[in-house]
Amino acid sequence: MNEAIQLMGICREYILGLEMELARKELPRRTVDDQVRICELAAYFTHCNLQPMHLMLTLRTAVSLFYKMKNFKTAASFARRLIDLGPKPDIATQMRKILAACEKNPTDEHKLQYDQHNPFVLCAKSYQHL
Repeated sequence: MNEAIQLMGICREYILGLEMELARKELPRRTVDDQVRICELAAYFTHCNLQPMHLMLTLRTAVSLFYKMKNFKTAASFARRLIDLGPKPDIATQMRKILAACEKNPTDEHKLQYDQHNPFVLCAKSYQHL
């Protein structure tokens, strides 16, 4: 019985994360607000309870999106989280380079509805934090 409950929890996390990822990929990219929402969804996905390899993929996506939006402070936090997971050497090297670049200007150009330091719960329908 406990194993079934544990599997349901794992499935819930993956379903929520993958639905968010599909929604993120379907969003238009025309305006800054669109890009901000895309970044928010990518950030939220990094907080789903996934296997380490899958979490690394979500973190790489988040680093890339946030770096392109000039949200260097948040991109650096994702890069640190990824490095802490012990990725392959080439990925770790790439993340260290991005981290060094982000630390030269540790600011976020755009305000997002995301704060990695405050615990949050996501609405599974709107993908907004509650």
